This record gives sequence, C-alpha cells and structure tokens, in this order.
Amino acid sequence: MSNPLEDVKARLAMASGASRRDLLIQLNELIVSVETTEETVKRIGLYPLQTSVAKIGQDLGIFELLTNCGPQSLEQLQTSTKAHPRTLGRLLRYMASLGLIGEAGINLFEANETCRKFATPEGVITLTHFWDNGMALWQTMPEFLRKHNYQDVTNGRATVFQSAFKTDEDLYEWFHQNPVNQASIFEFMELQKATRGVWFDKYPIQGETRSWDPNMPVWVDMGGNVGHYCALFKEKFPEVPGRVILQDIPLTIEKALRTPGVENMSHDFFEEQPIKGSKYYHLGWVLHNWNDEKSAQILRQIKLAMTAESVLLINDVVVPYSKVPAWAASLDIMMMAVCGAQERTMKEWADLLGGAGLSVKECTVYDTEQCHGIISATL
Repeated sequence: MSNPLEDVKARLAMASGASRRDLLIQLNELIVSVETTEETVKRIGLYPLQTSVAKIGQDLGIFELLTNCGPQSLEQLQTSTKAHPRTLGRLLRYMASLGLIGEAGINLFEANETCRKFATPEGVITLTHFWDNGMALWQTMPEFLRKHNYQDVTNGRATVFQSAFKTDEDLYEWFHQNPVNQASIFEFMELQKATRGVWFDKYPIQGETRSWDPNMPVWVDMGGNVGHYCALFKEKFPEVPGRVILQDIPLTIEKALRTPGVENMSHDFFEEQPIKGSKYYHLGWVLHNWNDEKSAQILRQIKLAMTAESVLLINDVVVPYSKVPAWAASLDIMMMAVCGAQERTMKEWADLLGGAGLSVKECTVYDTEQCHGIISATL
C-alpha cells in the first residue's frame, strides 16, 4: 500500500519551476484548510518570534553543533554555548517544537533537515541579512502606513526605513555609517551572484562581441557594488575584447574587489556617463531601488552615452501579471519599505524605458520561481 506523503515527496522531487511552486502552494492550502482559525492566526502571528529564535540558535551555534557533532544533550550544549541551562533549555524546547531542530529524547537534541539547512553558509548569510536589515522594517511598517493613510511611498528619504532605523539618511548613506548591516547585505549579494548570473549562459555575449575593438569599453557595470558581476563577466568571457569597468560611488569603490582586467571607477549614475560607446551598459538589481522619476534620470544619462551598437542590459525582477511568487512579491514590499521604489511588470519596464527614449529589444525571464529576468534595450 502506497504512502500518500511519500508520493507527494516523490512528486516534489521530480517537479521544477512553476509546477513545483504550484505543488507547494497546494500543500500550504491543504494545511490551512484543516487548521482551525486559531491555529492559522497563531502560526502566522508568531512568525516574528520564530525568526527571532532561529537567529538566537544561529548566534549560539546550535545548528552547527548539532549538524557537525551529532546528538547533543542539554548539558553538552550548555558547556559549548555558556548559556544559562534554564534559558537554553527553554530555547531548545521551542526550537524543537517548531521543527528547527530534532528532539531525540529528554533534553537530547539532534539535527534534522531544517537544522542542517540553517547550518550552511547560505542559511547563515540569508538569515543574518534579513534579521539585520529587515526585522525592524516589518515591525514599523503597519504604523508607518497607517500614519500616512496607506498612500504610495516614492520618496527614498521618507520611507519605513527612516522610521525603523531612526535616521534622516537614505539607505545607501546609512549603510556606509553602519558597517555590520552593510556587511550583511554585501554577503547576501555575493550569495545571490550564482542565481543572478545565470543569464550570462543564455545571452549571446560572445557572438555579439566577436569583432569588438579591444580598445573600446565592452562592459560597464553601473552601480555594480563591489564588482561581483564584473568578476563573473571576466570569469565567463576571458577572451571577449574590450575594457571592463565597474562603477559605483567612492565609498563603495574603496571596498571593491581587485579583479584582474577590471577598472574600478567612482561614478554617480545620476550624472553624465563618462564612458561613451560601450557595447554593454549593465544595471544589475539597481533600478528596483529607485522610483520611476529617479530611474528615468539614470536611464537618460546612459542613453546619452550609447551608440547604435550599444545595448543596455537590465538584470532585475520582472513581475508576472498574476500569481506572483512570494519571493518577488516580498521583494516588491521590501523595495517600497526601504527605498520608496518597486519591482516592475514587463509593461512597467517598457513604459519606463520608452519614456527615457529607449526601446526594449528582448526580455528573458531566466528564473521563473524568483522572477529574475534580463531585459535588453537599445536606442
């Protein structure tokens, strides 16, 4: 006789993309359908506490200890963490009740699949980023929107972020004054490079640059942070001729990678673009940080530097018109909260580019689960 749960696991293991996402949505709907109202509301209402305890588990090294050292007693974990045994015991009990760790016996704990995931570098970096840079936002957002009558948030200096972190600075100024938070997002962005760089394998870079003049700029990454995409470009296309240039504000360029063959340049993309006639101008997860007015200013400066051979490549979220995956929808809320900006549908991208005098050449959504897309635009 078949086990229904094992059948579901097998179907999920074989599914991918939209079909896998649909299965997960159906499973979640099944759980909600059998929960009482009290159970559903308590579960969602206690999400912040769950995240808090997960961060404590990370800080104490619980996930790593159980993953690497096998089952551990409360006494062994107390010796390793130096936490008070009563406090530690209460925390471990709650972690086990959530399924963050396994419970092998009385005061005996072990790693389960969730624990092992939180012990990975990806688990550590992701949780740290969302804790350091997100939790204060979500606590503040209901009051902020209520106070402002739920109006559109478009001013990057008057967002949930300023209220949450008690500052008059915008996100970028504040990050440079708060290195712990900045390090969290830098590490998260480095982690995302593998996913967001997948499009390099799908776009015909080599074919379009086969006869490119080696003395001319070939790749200008504007607002490129510390240079992850430039490094990836050189790694994937070492034979592509032409100059590869990273641009960002001076404080970021000071921390930039020193990648051989990459020129690091201080530049404000709201000002005139000094590099003229590059084959590619790249904006990787930049415009979702800015409202339409500011984004149009950036695009107009790029347009003035482009030639008929130039291509603007926008690597960003392309929001579907319906059934938006939770990750893309959450990013959209986050951009509103921190920058007064947004994620965009293809129509919104086309309108934005058209308003700046650019035409969409092609759009490829290369990750349908996370809605990552590459948009090419020309004069």
